[in-house]
Amino acid sequence: MTDKKKTEQVEHLTREFSTVTVLMHQAIAQKAGLAGTDHKYIDLLLQHGSMTAGQLAELSGITTGAVTAMIDRLEKSKLVKRERQTDDRRKVLVVLDQEEAFKRIGPAFKIMQEDLKQLYNGFTEMELATVEKYLKAAIEFTNRQIRNLNENS
Repeated sequence: MTDKKKTEQVEHLTREFSTVTVLMHQAIAQKAGLAGTDHKYIDLLLQHGSMTAGQLAELSGITTGAVTAMIDRLEKSKLVKRERQTDDRRKVLVVLDQEEAFKRIGPAFKIMQEDLKQLYNGFTEMELATVEKYLKAAIEFTNRQIRNLNENS
């Protein structure tokens, strides 16, 4: 059984971490000349590769209309392009220009990666294992909440 005060402190810190994470990503986007969280959609394309707008909408949990507007913004910024499939001309893939993405967004993350190495060096292996366990559980929890929110809207 966990201590109620400790649980409340973790809840408070998790909320605070969530907020500063959103603000950090907003600052990264501004530095790259992007809107809001558009660079996180770029990250989805980096992680999962080219995909249709519908697949991107499903993966991100945003509406197809919002995905279309986001793709339009990223295309205007020369970060993505729409490509017709050769085997099915009706299907259009969103293709990331990785070189341009790394040029625009990479510098902020490069500095952060160096700082993160220093941060991680301040923890023992056991502490890092606990952080890893928490993050995996928090990611699973958050994905479940996103699914629930999207199903109930």
